[in-house]
Amino acid sequence: MEKVREPFLFKLTWPEVKEYLKENDIILFPTGSTEQHGKHIAEDNDAFTALEISKRVAEKTGVLVAPAMPFGYSPHHMGFAGSITLSFETLVRVYKEVCKSLMKHGFKKIVIMNAHGGNRNAISEVLRELKEETSMTVYALMVFPEPTGFAAKTVKETIETEGGHADELETSIALYLGQRVLLEEAEKGIPPSSLSDFRRRYAGKVSTSRDFHEITVSGSLGDPTLASMEKGRKLVEAVVDEIATFIEELKKQ
Repeated sequence: MEKVREPFLFKLTWPEVKEYLKENDIILFPTGSTEQHGKHIAEDNDAFTALEISKRVAEKTGVLVAPAMPFGYSPHHMGFAGSITLSFETLVRVYKEVCKSLMKHGFKKIVIMNAHGGNRNAISEVLRELKEETSMTVYALMVFPEPTGFAAKTVKETIETEGGHADELETSIALYLGQRVLLEEAEKGIPPSSLSDFRRRYAGKVSTSRDFHEITVSGSLGDPTLASMEKGRKLVEAVVDEIATFIEELKKQ
C-alpha cells in the first residue's frame, strides 16, 4: 500500500480514515504525562516524546498516530510546581475508552506508545481488561530507549551515566527532538539533606512508595549535564528503527 501522507489521525477527515482502514488496521496511541522534568526540560516532555517518536515510526511504516494523551499517573511528582496527575482508576478508564473507540471503527492492532514509567501499571491493567472484555490484544511499549528494551545496544554504547528521569538520556533525546531545554539550568540529581540515614542505608534493597521531592532536590535523577544533541540523534534513530521493525512484523500477524 502507498504510505499515508499525513501520519496523524486527528489531521484526517473521516472518509480518509475509512480509506486507510481498508488496507491497514494498526494505529499508534502515544501516552505521556505533564510533570516536572528537572530544572531544564519542559513539563510536557513525556507526551511530547511519545508523539514525536510515534510520528517518526509512522512515517517509516505508513501507519496512523492517534492524539497523544497528555496526562498520566504522576502523584510522585506533585511536590514540584506545574505537575498534573490523574488517579490510577481514571487513567485506566480513559485508556480503555480511547482504545474501545478505536476498536469500534476497525482498528484491530493498537500499540500504546508510552513515554512515562509511572503509566506502566495502569497500561498493564488496561491490556488485561481489554483482553477480557473484547478478546482483542492491545500492545504496549516504551518509546524511550532502555537497557533492556528497544535500542538497548545504543544505550550501552552512548550513555555514560545511569539515571531514570530528566537524566543524560532523556535530556539528549529532548535536545534532538527540538524540545524546550534549558541546558544551562541542568543539575545532577542530588538527594535532599533531609533524606534520613535509614533511607539511604536501605535504598535499592527495600521498596517503598517514594515522592521525587524526597529523593532529589532538582527533580532530576542522574546527570543531565552530560547530554548532547548527537547522543540524542543516535538514540532516536535507533529506537525509531527498531520500533518500526516491530510494526512491520505486526502488520503480518
